[in-house]
Parts: sequence; structure tokens; C-alpha cells
Amino acid sequence: MNRIFDEEKGGRVLAFGAHPDDLEVGAGGLLARLAREGAMVTMVVVSVPNQPDLRRAEAEAAARLIGARLVILEDRPCRVEDLPMHELVRRFDHMVGDCRPDLVITHSAHDLHWDHGLVNRATVSALRRSPCDLLAFLSSPEMNAQSRSIGQCFADISTTIDTKIAAISAHASQVPKLDLESSRDLARAMGRISGYAYAEAYEVLRVRI
Repeated sequence: MNRIFDEEKGGRVLAFGAHPDDLEVGAGGLLARLAREGAMVTMVVVSVPNQPDLRRAEAEAAARLIGARLVILEDRPCRVEDLPMHELVRRFDHMVGDCRPDLVITHSAHDLHWDHGLVNRATVSALRRSPCDLLAFLSSPEMNAQSRSIGQCFADISTTIDTKIAAISAHASQVPKLDLESSRDLARAMGRISGYAYAEAYEVLRVRI
């Protein structure tokens, strides 16, 4: 992944997730690796649907483990679908303008969760004039198993798999639903396909060569 960054700079990474824990599950290993390698990583959580104080605190703890800056876009408890698309795109536009990212990571359009698909649409729209690379992820092992689009690109997360699992675990209120071993098993399986000990798989939406 470092080829997308200037050799003397760590680069800027902007990641959009619909809810707390989505980014950690789908892209936590790569985000942690890029942060460790010197990138300025910004994790944007669009909405907190419930238990706002608790889930914000969990998201902040997870971002610290990854080494990223956390931005929560919507203060009031809501779902992404509660925000008009034009307003979502406007806010994403501001984030892109502020961060000027070299790489953006977002949900896949093939994600089965409605809110996740909305985040994908807003991301693509906000990047219409921005020169950067763009990767998409699926936010659960089950959805990875059902999609044919993911697996165009593999990121080696062998050195950050434990950080990924720790960041997921920081969302203690959600851990019973997340199945930590499934996340580790999927990373191991993707590593087997790509030749790494552990890997995350991505859909390539835009890559500059």
C-alpha cells in the first residue's frame, strides 16, 4: 500500500464507516498498519444509532488503539438513513476538503446493510473531483462470503491483526454480536489466498498508477 504515498511522507488516509465498529471490523488491520507506518489516519463514523455516550467512548478507545483521529459526524442518535443524501454528501465534501486524502476507504456498494450502502454512495459522490485512491470493504465475515467483488486487492495485516482484534474488542457493548474469532479466521483465510499470514480483502474502486 505504501506505493500510493510519497516516500518521505506517510500520506493521509480517510476512512468512512456508517456506525461505531464498522471500520474496525472491515478495515482495522490496514488502518492500524498505515498509522504505524506514518500515515495520518482519520476515521469518520457517520452516526451512532443507540447508547451514544457509551458507543462514542468505545469508538474513541478503538481509534486510539489503531492510532487514528476519530470524527463522529452526527451528534444526535440516529441512523445514516435519517440524514438526507445531499446533507451527507455535503458533510463528506467538507471532510475530504479538510483531509485532502491520498487514500479513502469506505463501505462497499455490495454491502447488505442499507446504511452501509448509503455511505458508499455519499463517498463516491464526495470524491467526484478529488484525486485519490479508493478502496471498499465489507463489514462482516458473512458478507465477505457472499460477495464476488471483494478480493481484487489484499492488504497484509500480519503485523496488526492483534491490534485489529483489540480495536474490535474495544466495542465491548457490541462484542457478543461481532464474533472476534470469525474476524481472525477471515483474516487468516484471506492471507492464505494472498500469501500473507493475515490479510484484509478490498474492492478496488479507484487506483492511480
